[in-house]
Amino acid sequence: MPYSQDAHSEFVGSLLSSISFTRTNLDYLLIPFSPKLTLTHSPDLHGHVAIVTGANSGVGFETARSLAGMGARVILACRSESKGKAAQLKIIESTGNKEVEVEVLDLASFSSIKQFLARWESRQIKHVDILVNNAGCMISAASVTEDGFEYMYQANHLGHVLLTLSLLNHGRFSSHGRIVNVSSCGSYASDELDSRNVNSCDILGNYKPNTGSPLSFGDVMTLYARSKISQVIWTMALQRRLDEREGWKNISVHACHPGTVKSSLWTQPDGVGSMVGQLADIFRMVGNTFGIPNEQGAVNPVWLATDPEPARPDMRALYWDRLRWKWIRPWTLDVKRQDELWGKWCEDVGVSLR
Repeated sequence: MPYSQDAHSEFVGSLLSSISFTRTNLDYLLIPFSPKLTLTHSPDLHGHVAIVTGANSGVGFETARSLAGMGARVILACRSESKGKAAQLKIIESTGNKEVEVEVLDLASFSSIKQFLARWESRQIKHVDILVNNAGCMISAASVTEDGFEYMYQANHLGHVLLTLSLLNHGRFSSHGRIVNVSSCGSYASDELDSRNVNSCDILGNYKPNTGSPLSFGDVMTLYARSKISQVIWTMALQRRLDEREGWKNISVHACHPGTVKSSLWTQPDGVGSMVGQLADIFRMVGNTFGIPNEQGAVNPVWLATDPEPARPDMRALYWDRLRWKWIRPWTLDVKRQDELWGKWCEDVGVSLR
């Protein structure tokens, strides 16, 4: 695997990750002049089962539609049942694949996740070949979930930890399964995390959560970045543990940036759409001007979920953008830090790998 804490000095590692981040931004500024991403491998997925969270819109919808087009049975795991059913009809109409189902799943609620898992255990077809942890949000007000965690931390990361570990513990993943964690280039902006600040209590302590108290633009970005770098670190920590288990050693885990897409993220009334100030205006302008279509944003996660290359042992647990792996912040490669954070995440969701 290209990532190694000992492969480079901290200076060189920081330089490489800065180059990757800069190239990512330049790539999207040059999108109008760049060729579109295409899938070079389109496998027959008949008989395969894929779960895509947040599949009713945006990258999640296009990811689900692409997998359905390859013949997979696709479960649209959505917070809103009505929006999920609308997406289901569109996907069936466009692909002709009637094996598209809707399941209610709110990643910001452990109760909802556990209900989803209970329903999954009652299904006739229980195995999972592909899990795309795509659902995510950016919230502009200080918010805490019903489970007591900062909203973005749980909705973007913790909820997927609980979902994935539970499916693994119940033996539901096929032996060559794929797990794709849809992160963001915003992960590069995160400060260094440990078990004391990963839940962002240090930031929430400056606000009165769930009272409509608006977060500063800087704090919104920090909370979002922390949740997204958590996905990247967890990808590496999970892959190490799967590699140690005979029944799981052929499962591959990936993290990716789908691209700066033109999605509802930029207009959500409880998120980016409600942020005020010059920085927020610039942020929205960049997204609306240089954002790529959702179809293009789905290419990366679909490629990671289906192509043979990223399933190679030396290509697992990497962070990908535009079908290329990227250097990440050197502090994220510290195995002791990864294990410390793993322990914290397992403690927060109340589940660990058995």
